[in-house]
Amino acid sequence: MDDPIKELNNLPGTLPRMGGPGRDPTPAEDPGEDIDPMERPLWETDKDFIDPYKDLPPLQTWCMMGNRPALPMEGIVTFSAKQKKGKSLSTYALAIPLLSGNDFDTVHPNECPRMIMVFDLEMGETTLTNRVKRQVETIGEAGPRFVVCNLKGKSIPECMAKISKKIKQYNPPIVVIDQAGKLVVNVNDPTETNGVANMLDTISIGRTVWVVMHENKGNDDNNMRGHLGSYLSFAAVEAYGVDRKNGVFTITPKEARDTDTEGAEAVRFTLSDNGEIIDPNRKLEDNKEKEADRWRNNLKQIFGNDIELRHKELISRIKEGDKIGESAAEVKFNKARDSGAIYKTDPTDRNSPYRLSPGKDLFDDII
Repeated sequence: MDDPIKELNNLPGTLPRMGGPGRDPTPAEDPGEDIDPMERPLWETDKDFIDPYKDLPPLQTWCMMGNRPALPMEGIVTFSAKQKKGKSLSTYALAIPLLSGNDFDTVHPNECPRMIMVFDLEMGETTLTNRVKRQVETIGEAGPRFVVCNLKGKSIPECMAKISKKIKQYNPPIVVIDQAGKLVVNVNDPTETNGVANMLDTISIGRTVWVVMHENKGNDDNNMRGHLGSYLSFAAVEAYGVDRKNGVFTITPKEARDTDTEGAEAVRFTLSDNGEIIDPNRKLEDNKEKEADRWRNNLKQIFGNDIELRHKELISRIKEGDKIGESAAEVKFNKARDSGAIYKTDPTDRNSPYRLSPGKDLFDDII
């Protein structure tokens, strides 16, 4: 047989021809229709391609932060910081205005979500319950829209199953995964972290997923930990850094896919004495009022039965009552006046007398 392929091709039957340019193409090799995309755009004939002229709603975000649209209604949003800097609290601080509909610092809600569901993998039940109770009370009437599921101590498969089940069951528009790094044994294992990344991608379709992550330990390294952190830094539609200094927490926009974060306004908050998340300005006002209360209580004995005292008489009584000199008495008088504990009855008359300003303690005395 001089040419076995030629001989086989000449045999009767339906087998495809073999070898050479004359063979019949197989389905996998068929180039299909020769469509000219300049004649008719491909997105008009094949819906797998995006139609750039499709009518879409404007960029939808849950709020404004200053003048910037913030917290998109779909996609992954990350909150990262060093340890004990307030990552978890930062998500609570944003949940409060979104659910209550009230402005908070630079946050101005656009729309109130039906529910915010938090999955916490780090805090014990007692600590977490106390913290959640305070925030629910702060939110007020919409408090039941803020729900937290405690997953600390559960295995990774249990956590993954619980998260998937609760989201499918209740369909929350905002999901918070607090400490996503605990969903893997090794944050640098590609296989393991890819599984978590795929889950986060999936649940972020049609909703916002806020992911809390630790940053690397180095002071100058603000990247999120491990392979999972690297993935999230690329996948996130927005990224926020969190820090705490002198009791004030700051949530700073770092990166955003659809908005400019250059010079963007941050969100600041602090904690009241009972752990309530409050505006830092309110804390300053509270502290000033406490200072005024201390001076009012101190000066009640100085005033005695008198409602009004002139400056000279006040200084004299302070000197006598505290056994101090005139300069020290003047310092004490100035601090009391600056705190608002005493006020001049007629600010335009330098000789007008002073009165104690009304405060809670004085009001109780009257009652």
